[in-house]
Amino acid sequence: MGIIKELPLMLPDLDTQRQVANIYAKLQVETSRLETIYTQKLANLDELKQSLLQKAFTGQLTAREIESEVMA
Repeated sequence: MGIIKELPLMLPDLDTQRQVANIYAKLQVETSRLETIYTQKLANLDELKQSLLQKAFTGQLTAREIESEVMA
């Protein structure tokens, strides 16, 4: 520990540290927003899959319906 205490520690000035912290906070918010969108899209895809499977097994599925479901 003695040697480590003697080493100089270079830190950016307080203003720069605040700027970095603000950028980090904004990135956290954006990451959370994108995660929410991604999760919703996965749920939508699962719902579409279940809908298509149900139609396929009940004989209601046609090529035109598949195209319209996927494009929606």
